[in-house]
Amino acid sequence: MSTLSPDVLTAERRAEISNFLTVIAGPWLATGEWPLWGNVQHHFDRYNVDVDDLLQLLPRVGEGPGAPFAAGYGYTTAMRSPIGEEDVVRLTVAASLVLPEMRMVVGDPFVRVLNHMIKLHADKPVSPSEVTRAKLRSRELADAMPYLKPCFIQVLSGLLAYEPAISTNRMVTFNDSSWELDITRSVLKFRGVTTVEEYVDKTCEIVEANVIQFLPSNVLHVKARNSDVAVLTHADAPDQAQSVAERGPYIDLVLLDELEEAGQKSTWKHHKLLALCRELNDNYTTGNPYACAALIRAVLDHIPPVFGHKDFKQVTAQHTFAVKRTDKAHAQRLAAFKDIADDVMHRPISANVPVIGMNDLPEPARLNAVLQELLSILR
Repeated sequence: MSTLSPDVLTAERRAEISNFLTVIAGPWLATGEWPLWGNVQHHFDRYNVDVDDLLQLLPRVGEGPGAPFAAGYGYTTAMRSPIGEEDVVRLTVAASLVLPEMRMVVGDPFVRVLNHMIKLHADKPVSPSEVTRAKLRSRELADAMPYLKPCFIQVLSGLLAYEPAISTNRMVTFNDSSWELDITRSVLKFRGVTTVEEYVDKTCEIVEANVIQFLPSNVLHVKARNSDVAVLTHADAPDQAQSVAERGPYIDLVLLDELEEAGQKSTWKHHKLLALCRELNDNYTTGNPYACAALIRAVLDHIPPVFGHKDFKQVTAQHTFAVKRTDKAHAQRLAAFKDIADDVMHRPISANVPVIGMNDLPEPARLNAVLQELLSILR
């Protein structure tokens, strides 16, 4: 039983969380649009409830000192502080454990689709000369699983994008709102999962295992923040002391290879872009936040001409992304990172200079999504 199981909550706490999640789920269940944080705040302001504190007290797993932003998992997707009124707040599949209406509309159908994805991956054709990829397509999904509601199929790609233990590649949305994405080996970890409870338990297990690599060398595990914090140190578990892995790459290595391949057939010269990305990966794995911030800014300054614009601000405002809402949100967050990058490169020395850390960098998924869009254009 994971920390996110409602069974570990008191009746009063469960009711409080259920009420909070219901306010978030309402607009999405009615229209398919997640609410803005300012609207959620306004709802609870009327009842004199500090919803910001309530959000921070929601149970989460896989978070600890040194862990990157959005590494954990909870009933909502991670939101970077300070949260703005125009920030979108989303629920995860885990919220289905608390909200019966979410379970019926999202949780149970999601688990059925996950098993379908596992079968598609297992049945994909194999070529001796290239790596083949199974694809999940909304049109085919409607035929293969006719009991799924069209509204669920429409939003499924967005749900998958925010489930941390499932990685998907090359998500594309077409003009008729249909979509397709590549299925990766990550789904194989969920073999045998048949219920929402099993899915959430497995996701928590994967998230907690992954986050260990980001924790300080003398801290191996931190439990969910809503419970008593238990820290396992090397002294407590000497056999695990050497299990802390290196930080992974910032830019997906498969994506880098695909950019290099596409660049060889394009009139755009891609050599500087690849060099910037590889240097970014090197500095990210070794934990150099100032170099990473500068390199992220350099990438964003370098790529706008491929999108047909002069700067990244124009790309964010005017480009129509394949996954319109999700990738546009990624681009907007990257554009907002300009202030931190400017701080890194232009703030002069003084008696009081704020320190930039690895947690101040944008989540890797954001730049990977923008580069995936660039790859589609190059092709």
